[in-house]
Amino acid sequence: MKCLIKSILLFLGISLFFSCQSQRNVAGKYTLIQRGKYPKIIPVTFYVELNSDSTFKYNFRGGLYGKVSTGLWKADKNNKRIIVNSFIQDIRNIPVVVTETKSNNNSFLLFVFDNPLKLDTSVKWTLNVNDIDYPLNTDSLVLDKGIIAKDFYLTGHISLRDSTGIIPIPLQDTIQSKKYNVKNLNNNVYHIAFPVFVNYNIFHYKPLQDSLKLNRKTLLFEGMKLKKK
Repeated sequence: MKCLIKSILLFLGISLFFSCQSQRNVAGKYTLIQRGKYPKIIPVTFYVELNSDSTFKYNFRGGLYGKVSTGLWKADKNNKRIIVNSFIQDIRNIPVVVTETKSNNNSFLLFVFDNPLKLDTSVKWTLNVNDIDYPLNTDSLVLDKGIIAKDFYLTGHISLRDSTGIIPIPLQDTIQSKKYNVKNLNNNVYHIAFPVFVNYNIFHYKPLQDSLKLNRKTLLFEGMKLKKK
């Protein structure tokens, strides 16, 4: 019986080793190889980077347009397909991190926003509390005494009409966090933050959920061949 258990553990260990080894062999940067005169007129940047920690980065820039994405990837058992899943699957339902506390020094509601786009003044933020929108002109918002927060979410908006000078052109003009349901109605201080993958590229973010064909060192993505460098 002990020999059987040892054999099973040894088999699982070997399988795990080769699985990790296979993942490392696939990891790398896959880049579009450009030919002809066209790239000299309108350069194209297009790559998918598969990192050894199972995260990926997608970056496309062609002319006035740009797209980015980040997430997790894995290879199938035959290394014939690469499955990619972005951290954000819905740009209007972005994960948010909230810390609730209670302050006995005041009875007002205080919301503190750790704004990842603080330097971008073109983004206008709104905090919706109990289905009422409040402009978030600074990184904090104080609501009147007597209001009890039950739920809230953030919305960020840029005017595409006013952002014609932004190159590359944004993919969307509005992003939104998941609705957060307050855990303790007695709390009155809420610190709100987005995960680290929400940054200045968020308005160019493209959610990905796909299975990509891999042929040795060539990755097929959106009909184009990306070569491993």
